[in-house]
Amino acid sequence: MITSYLNINSYFDYQLLEQSTKKSLTREEIIQLIPPSLAELELSKEKHIPIPEEVLNVYAQYRSTPLFRAVAFEQAIGTDCEIYIKDEGKTHSGNHKANSAYLIAYMCKRDGIKTITTETTGNWGTALAKAANHFGIEVLCFIDEESNRLRPDRVKIMEDAGAKTIVVPLDEEHQDLLTLSADAAITYTKTLSNSAYIFGSVYGYFVIPQTIIGLEAKEQLKQIDRYPDIVVGSCGGGANILGTASVFIADKLDGGKEVEIFSAEATSCPILTEGKWGHYSIDSQSYYPLIHTYGLDGLLNDGKYIGGLGSTIVAPAVSYFHSQNIIQAKTFTSEEAKQAASLFYQSEQKLVALETGYQLAGVIHKAKTNSNKVILVNISSGENDRKIYFS
Repeated sequence: MITSYLNINSYFDYQLLEQSTKKSLTREEIIQLIPPSLAELELSKEKHIPIPEEVLNVYAQYRSTPLFRAVAFEQAIGTDCEIYIKDEGKTHSGNHKANSAYLIAYMCKRDGIKTITTETTGNWGTALAKAANHFGIEVLCFIDEESNRLRPDRVKIMEDAGAKTIVVPLDEEHQDLLTLSADAAITYTKTLSNSAYIFGSVYGYFVIPQTIIGLEAKEQLKQIDRYPDIVVGSCGGGANILGTASVFIADKLDGGKEVEIFSAEATSCPILTEGKWGHYSIDSQSYYPLIHTYGLDGLLNDGKYIGGLGSTIVAPAVSYFHSQNIIQAKTFTSEEAKQAASLFYQSEQKLVALETGYQLAGVIHKAKTNSNKVILVNISSGENDRKIYFS
């Protein structure tokens, strides 16, 4: 069992900024916006963050998640590369988001928070609902009308997990759907006491817990005398790729290890390949802290469902390491993602989430353009996306 997270934000100048002045926020200012325990994570410069015992006890129910070699998938691609799969579908939420959800819920509970509000398109809300229910906290999930239309099952899934849900109507003022839901959640939070709005992506408190994926994978690969040449992740808000790749980025920076970090992103949300440096927040109310990172003005919407890859801002660590040529990126279409997921299902008999389909499209690209490489990727369960492939 891994007992500490890796703080990838300690490897560069990570700051939270006040929205109007763009000045660095102090601890006292940050705790007015997010719970104190989460504020400490944002401010920490330590490379290793101990995992609280209460969270370890939950992790022990599903971690370490399995790592296996996808031999049949390799044969289906026609590659001599070795492809290793870290199966985050075995978490309580069926994806990597449980890793953050349990830490966040625990820390909110420790800080006396009674109600958490958040924006979601479904997966994050489900993970947080299960975690908050475990620690005895109420969760209100705000989901935009368009996401609810595309995936009408998500509200029921979140409610079955213990959340209360509110569908936010579309309006002419919001082009970004996550900002629409975030604004609604923040407005509602201001009417509550002992409550906190938590954005489910990009910030340190969300990214840092994800690093347990790569920390475990490194140890599991070590047992079979392997080390990845290429680490593949998908990029929406960046937690997926940072979860798997952070420990290998640290190895590269600390010890000069040769490893390629490759991010697959959706053509309608090219956050790394077309995003611009700027100061961004998820809301339009001058409320949540700004971060210095890449952003997009909006999705290049082709009407295709892209799962959880629709974030128009990305974790600062991703933009920083991309700007330093440590993370490479390429866009893939939704059709390529579905084809990759279908090939994986046919060969390995595992149904994966659409977000994972983009990662597998990236794996196929790297496997076909390289020889005799060790490739590492994580996957999420696709049971909730079954209708996308078989309807």
